[in-house]
Amino acid sequence: MSPFDVEPDPNRAAIIAGVLTAVAVLAALAFYIFTNQPEPVAAPPITTARPPITTLAPTTTAAPGGVLPGYTAEFDSARCEFALVADVDFECGWLTVPEDRQNPDNGREVRIHVALFESANPEAPDDPILFLDGGPGGSTLGPLQFTFSQAWQPLLDDRDLILFDQRGVGFSTPSLDCPEEREWAFSVLDVAMTPEEERSSELRAIEECRDRLTAQGVDLAQYNSRENAADVADLRMALGLDEVNLLGISYGTRLAETVMRDHPEGIRSVVLDSTYSPDVDLISEGPANFDRALNQLWEGCRLDADCADHYGDLEERLFRLVDKFEADPTRASVPDFLAGGSWDVLFDGEWVLGTVFQGLYSDQVIPLLPQLIEELESGETSTLTLLTSNTLANANYLALGMHLSVQCHEEVAFTTPGDIAAGLIGFDHIADSFDGSSNLGDFMIAACDVWPAGSAGAVENEPVTSDIPTLVLAGEYDPITPPAWGASAAAYLSSASFVEFPGLGHGTSISGDCPLSLVFAFYNDPTAAVDTGCVADMAGIDFKIAGEPPPPLALIPFTADVLGTTVSGVAPEGWTELTAGTYIRGASAVDQTAILQQVFPFVGPDELVNLFADQFNMSQGPDRTSTRESPLGTWQLYRGEAEGFSIDMAALDLGPETSVILVISDASERDRLLGELLLPAIDAFRTG
Repeated sequence: MSPFDVEPDPNRAAIIAGVLTAVAVLAALAFYIFTNQPEPVAAPPITTARPPITTLAPTTTAAPGGVLPGYTAEFDSARCEFALVADVDFECGWLTVPEDRQNPDNGREVRIHVALFESANPEAPDDPILFLDGGPGGSTLGPLQFTFSQAWQPLLDDRDLILFDQRGVGFSTPSLDCPEEREWAFSVLDVAMTPEEERSSELRAIEECRDRLTAQGVDLAQYNSRENAADVADLRMALGLDEVNLLGISYGTRLAETVMRDHPEGIRSVVLDSTYSPDVDLISEGPANFDRALNQLWEGCRLDADCADHYGDLEERLFRLVDKFEADPTRASVPDFLAGGSWDVLFDGEWVLGTVFQGLYSDQVIPLLPQLIEELESGETSTLTLLTSNTLANANYLALGMHLSVQCHEEVAFTTPGDIAAGLIGFDHIADSFDGSSNLGDFMIAACDVWPAGSAGAVENEPVTSDIPTLVLAGEYDPITPPAWGASAAAYLSSASFVEFPGLGHGTSISGDCPLSLVFAFYNDPTAAVDTGCVADMAGIDFKIAGEPPPPLALIPFTADVLGTTVSGVAPEGWTELTAGTYIRGASAVDQTAILQQVFPFVGPDELVNLFADQFNMSQGPDRTSTRESPLGTWQLYRGEAEGFSIDMAALDLGPETSVILVISDASERDRLLGELLLPAIDAFRTG
């Protein structure tokens, strides 16, 4: 496995990039709330007076051309299969449709798990946002606890929101997940293999996945954009919605355009973010797209005086570094912040270059890339290790079988080995990485030879035309879906506007106030001219310079409802509230600084501290260090270390419940944050 082998997606990038500390915190919180439940936890009911956006009436959906498909799509309310601790109203259900719409009576069904979120706006219109995820094969609902507050909750300011796992993905059934391939990939993270050895062993794992799925009766040729788009149309009708607004990111834009082409009825407006249209060739154009983004990185650093002065010629330094690591790979331990423990990973030149490729997706990571290069030159791998944790975590939320079914059916079907070879001409400096990639190189042709996904008709290789109002967004650093692809897609859409954002990568709509404001304004009036005034005010990348002091700390009051108990105290101004009582600083994609202030009923201080110690996989401690008096009582203070980070905890026994305050920091900041954050938080903490 290399970073090129995991298709990153911006909504899942938040799983660890920027919130690594909170992952373990939330896992511990979820452990306490949701363990010992005999069934998945039910979503809280929608309690406002405004009618919910669901209806249980079975409906039929017209196929392209207006012909009824001969089946009834059904939506049934049900408990949510995922755990989400959030101060929002939501409910879940299942959309049931035939696996094969051309043969709906064969008994094979697909059940798609859907989550319906109610807007904070009591006067929200009746046309919700329907999100289409990327990958293809990426789960939306699986990582929701880690992505919701940053990626999705802001969308609820104006409208209801519908999230779902596409057919073959995540909680939807049947699942086209391939644990065989993932287990193989994780088993060889520290193994030096020749390209031939790696390809043959990975291909065997893919064949094992294929054999298992086909033995279960799964028709792998029915999992593609055409059927995905029909699912979207069925979902709208089964929910009784006259209109919806589509938001597609990455592969989700290809799916959105397929809906626009095949099922335009009821689509009020569309946002295409980081566009991947049917007529482009992801595989053969991949090297040119990555090279373009790298040149943007070199230029961005050159235009930033501090970056240019401190880091100099980044291009030469990066490729000298790649050669060094390829000749002499480095092994390092990479923490698994989702499941605990760690992996041993062999960092070679391909891995270093792949990490830069992944980093260009995220405006949180791009500022760190020059520093990453400098660190690796001196043998320091801490930033590389944390970014690798993110890459490996994302791999858990991609259904490889669905990825193969879509790509083999409608992308590789129109790509030849000659196209791939031609796409590498002139890009010798990055050719080896693409040659070794299992999803962006010619290995895909070998994988598709053993994956019976069928071949799409010519329409799946042609641009989409439509008069549905569309907003097309792109980021200048995007290494996989360049702005030119967005501009090209917009040119075929008669009611489209195209906007390119400076300083952003992949997935711009959820990357800041300006893009989000444009999305809101567009949904409110899709026919109005797009006001791009805020784009001109966006700055370029502010590259991080090693040794820069952290941002200043100022504390402000907060109040939160934690498991039915009101807690109040102080939290750092400008930090992001990840969930009730949990705040992260997020000064960079690898900033691990966070504070949690919670109340846990029916558990004592020692038991709770040990729970956190287990969840964090502490290498040292927790050791009781001292006490702290506050108006609530005497707090016990503990200190520990996990994966190189300092963890300071304060616990207070309140009889039937225990209050806990936890601060995670880099060791270099520990003493400062103890005095400026933890102790003031203890003094200000109240319950009830």
